[in-house]
Amino acid sequence: MEHKIVVRYGLAILIIETILMGLWFYIENPELKAALNVLKIVLILAGINLVLALISYFLKKSFTVLFVANAIITPVIFYALWIMWFTYYAPYPS
Repeated sequence: MEHKIVVRYGLAILIIETILMGLWFYIENPELKAALNVLKIVLILAGINLVLALISYFLKKSFTVLFVANAIITPVIFYALWIMWFTYYAPYPS
């Protein structure tokens, strides 16, 4: 039963993060020069997820897998959206 709860939380977090990333691209219309600043933020968030996974592992919680998967999957989704944004939707610099 606990495994199903963790999977539900994981899918909910993944869906929410994907929607928020898409909204960020839509609202901010980032330019190519913002790429390095965004890379720092994504690495910090991945590090926070890995630290939370380590803490939950030592506390013997079942959320360890959730944090590790989030640390791996979220940057991949973000960069997929990043590439799609600059390939298809970003305005060309003048």
